[in-house]
Amino acid sequence: MLIKQIEDLKPPAGYKPIYQTSEKPVDSVLRMVPYSELKALAYDSILQKLEVNASFSDSISTLPASAISTSLLGIDDRNYPDSIILKIGVKDERGFFVRGLAGPDRKKVITGKDSIWRLLIDSCGANPGQIGLSRYSIREINEDSRKPIAISMVLDHSPSMGEMRARKLQEAVRNTMDMLTDEDAISVIKFTSKIHREIPLTSDYETYTSQLNIDGLRGESAIPIRVTFNADTIVEQGYGGGTAIYDGAIAGIEELQKISNTRRVMIVFSDGGDNSSKADQDSVIRYARTHGVNIHTIAYGITDEEPLRALAESTGGKLYRIYSTKEFPFVLADIVKSMKNHYVISYAPPISADIHRVFGIVSLRKDLVSAFRGSYDKSILHAWDAIGTMHSALIEFEKGSSAIPASANQVLQDVFYSLKSSPNITLEIRGHTDDIGKEEDNAQLSLSRAQSVAGALIAKGIKQSRLIITGKGKNMPLVPNDSEESRKKNRRTEFIIKQK
Repeated sequence: MLIKQIEDLKPPAGYKPIYQTSEKPVDSVLRMVPYSELKALAYDSILQKLEVNASFSDSISTLPASAISTSLLGIDDRNYPDSIILKIGVKDERGFFVRGLAGPDRKKVITGKDSIWRLLIDSCGANPGQIGLSRYSIREINEDSRKPIAISMVLDHSPSMGEMRARKLQEAVRNTMDMLTDEDAISVIKFTSKIHREIPLTSDYETYTSQLNIDGLRGESAIPIRVTFNADTIVEQGYGGGTAIYDGAIAGIEELQKISNTRRVMIVFSDGGDNSSKADQDSVIRYARTHGVNIHTIAYGITDEEPLRALAESTGGKLYRIYSTKEFPFVLADIVKSMKNHYVISYAPPISADIHRVFGIVSLRKDLVSAFRGSYDKSILHAWDAIGTMHSALIEFEKGSSAIPASANQVLQDVFYSLKSSPNITLEIRGHTDDIGKEEDNAQLSLSRAQSVAGALIAKGIKQSRLIITGKGKNMPLVPNDSEESRKKNRRTEFIIKQK
């Protein structure tokens, strides 16, 4: 029955994936597509609205179908607030990467309005009106200019994959290996409830091609068992049962830590939800972000795509949604080819401690227009932070006072934006004092400080039920109370995540 459910799954109406095949100069693309005056007029009307600050979330759905497609392949926010880097793919309807959109020297600085890179918006608390950026740079990356890549393939081998699908996935991985260069590296991890580290990270072609087992679900190192769902025997297999996506992802990141000075990328493929991991989604995101790993996820079949979307979007990667085994080799090849051929947009973002939503318009011609969109989170409180996490955004108070100093306005605004961006977070506001004064007076003063901060957040629109107020008096100094400078640091409130 489970096999039948998978086979009967149909893609949504109009589903037509376009995978990158090769590359083509923009002039060739323009010659191949007849000019459409009707589309040009439709696009022009929509773009005029966008350029006078209409909501892009409303406008993107009204863009007519185009002979080009544009996608956000990844976001690098590690140098925020100095810069944000977007990786953009531009393809024609046959999957050719469109070359030449950054000029003859493959570099271009946009100042004001540009005919091709028509619009770029970074919408956030500091830019609620969705004002377009006035300056940013474009650079074209190709095989000659890209950095080496290290890829961890983390692949679902649970019984629901079935013998045939597992084998087709393995064959697709083998084909993808031929696309790597001598400077690139790859590891392969297969997961059920157990983690099978089949290929440790290596750049040696002979090693990784010979170590990859194309064995379906029969896993030579394990004892074969027969797995049955609802009286339907699925397959005799040896990798085991269960699905430990997050444990597999942790293992993939561990492999990528073995190498430096490369772009670290993990590809997680699954056809179902996690039911066996010791790790969880948030711990994978924290681990990946700590080690600079972009996670691309592939959701196949009946899997719930939202957990995989969260892994991708929170780590600067992309979710791929597929429905057929025929797509296996194309989707893996698309990821690797996109690393070889893409555009890099770099800009100084608006500074705002919340979720930034990025939107852009590419216009090869008046009738060839496409949009890309994505987001990155620069909140000081994140949905993936562990419960109990204490954040460094402190508010320091004057002696004997619970009045919030003017210097704390930015901290309050940052906390407000963060709570607004993550509506499920409950926050403890914990007040403290230095060691001067009576213990009972300090206990009350520390509580008053926490109440003042909570009151300021409530006045901004945060519900009181999301805030827990505590006072610790002098009992939890941040530093020893051995100088006035140190005592000032201890006269503080701090923020701790209690629920999410």
